[in-house]
Amino acid sequence: MQLGDVSLERVNTLLYGFAGEVVHPRGMVSLPLIMGRGTMRKTCLLIFLVVDVPFPYNVILGRPTLNTFQAVISTYHKKIKFPTPGGVGEVQGDPLQSRKCYVEAVRKGKKRMWMICLTRPLLVRKEKHLKEKTQKN
Repeated sequence: MQLGDVSLERVNTLLYGFAGEVVHPRGMVSLPLIMGRGTMRKTCLLIFLVVDVPFPYNVILGRPTLNTFQAVISTYHKKIKFPTPGGVGEVQGDPLQSRKCYVEAVRKGKKRMWMICLTRPLLVRKEKHLKEKTQKN
């Protein structure tokens, strides 16, 4: 994440990866996280665990962080909304950019990963087509 010479605090804990592998954190660091833009933004000082593993994400925000921001998430809309003094702030995800970052991270990683993409819109179109056929008969 290009943080430069940030001093990491030592951590005596282990993390367990998605596949059950043990990950040793390099340390932890307190950093401000800014969500939103302009008057519709919110800043909180958070503690991040730093790990050195190939991973398609720069950061994972857990429930405690989302609760700190009082955030509401819609994965369908790829959007996070949260209260700010100026109104409701939001962060909008970019599906194309997200996909590019993920593919690049997987390609650069040390492990080979298989991606299975299920596209819900195809299923919806298929169901709609079947309904139209059955209604005609």
